[in-house]
Amino acid sequence: MSVLKNKSVLVVESDENILNNLASRLKKREMIVITADDGYDGYIRACTESPDFIVSDDLLPSMSGFRLSRLIKFDDRFKNIPIVLLSSTPENGNNTLHKQAGVNKLFYKPFRFRDLVSSLEELGEE
Repeated sequence: MSVLKNKSVLVVESDENILNNLASRLKKREMIVITADDGYDGYIRACTESPDFIVSDDLLPSMSGFRLSRLIKFDDRFKNIPIVLLSSTPENGNNTLHKQAGVNKLFYKPFRFRDLVSSLEELGEE
């Protein structure tokens, strides 16, 4: 039995194709998927839904994925939610920046879906 089954994941992505693809594939893994298409909406959804995981793009309208992560990680109510950041450019995926923001795992686009799932499984077992 997968550790991800019946776990909730908030996917924050401004590219509709990527958002729908990730949501569909995570649902096939029997996850409960919550979506948002910008950083502010992602933050609101994280606060109201309190998901088990957050997968977010770094470049989002209204609030970056880094800022979203910082807000989540510095709030005692949500600081234990694992965050996976998807970066489209290496300078946005700077290791120091993502560690300062509390990001648990960083992937550069394009990435393999199975690697994302493996990371979520590892984070779910911690």
